[in-house]
Amino acid sequence: MKLTEHFTLNEFTRSTTASRLKIDNRVPDELIANIQLTAIKLELVRIALGKPIVINSGYRCPALNARVGGVSTSAHTKGLAVDFYCSYGTPKQICQRLIDAGVQFDKLIQEHNQWVHIGFSPSNNRQIVLTAVKQGGKTVYVNGLV
Repeated sequence: MKLTEHFTLNEFTRSTTASRLKIDNRVPDELIANIQLTAIKLELVRIALGKPIVINSGYRCPALNARVGGVSTSAHTKGLAVDFYCSYGTPKQICQRLIDAGVQFDKLIQEHNQWVHIGFSPSNNRQIVLTAVKQGGKTVYVNGLV
């Protein structure tokens, strides 16, 4: 199912972990509107970056989210967040570009300099910017881009 010019529902639900563990990661009907909102917002991300983006984690059903170590309140489980990468540059460069371009988001996270997490809200985009870093073997989130 095509959601926008550049994004399909399959991109949001594709998961090697779900496939390997035989987890049904289909989006419930009541969350389709959130997925569509996220896809529309990702079109703006794509425009700001001037390059295609690749979603490596989109919607996660609660079972999949638990298996990948996501928090129970994750925006991924609501269809309002994606993790992605892009040939534009490093995750830090991508985040900085999105900030400079004025892209509206709820939460933007530079994840271990490997990918970017971006989350959206239907009503209140807080513009939270974080960087995930390892401290003592655990992931912690610090304010801003590090």
